[in-house]
Amino acid sequence: MMQGFYMLAMLRAKRQRRIALAACAAALISAFFAARVWFSTPVVPASTTELPYIAQAEEGRLVVSRGGEIVIRTDIDVRTLPAADREALEDGILLSDAQALARLLEDYGS
Repeated sequence: MMQGFYMLAMLRAKRQRRIALAACAAALISAFFAARVWFSTPVVPASTTELPYIAQAEEGRLVVSRGGEIVIRTDIDVRTLPAADREALEDGILLSDAQALARLLEDYGS
């Protein structure tokens, strides 16, 4: 009879060791991935490192420049645009990426 209780106690202790070992392994894996994220270099989107496009009115036409260099010289006559848009173009409209530039050209070109 005592032998049966001893066997049950040994099985229980073995099960507890396995659970403790699994918990330690999970903690180590979590710590590994947390350290990997903590020490990794942050990913910077490409749009933040690129220079913005600037849309301006030049000689009555819409001109797009980037980094001080003219990229596109359009045939869009700024005099046909609403007054608010003309004023914004006189100051220069900053466009963060090519998609914003495409939307602006589509809006002003139609």
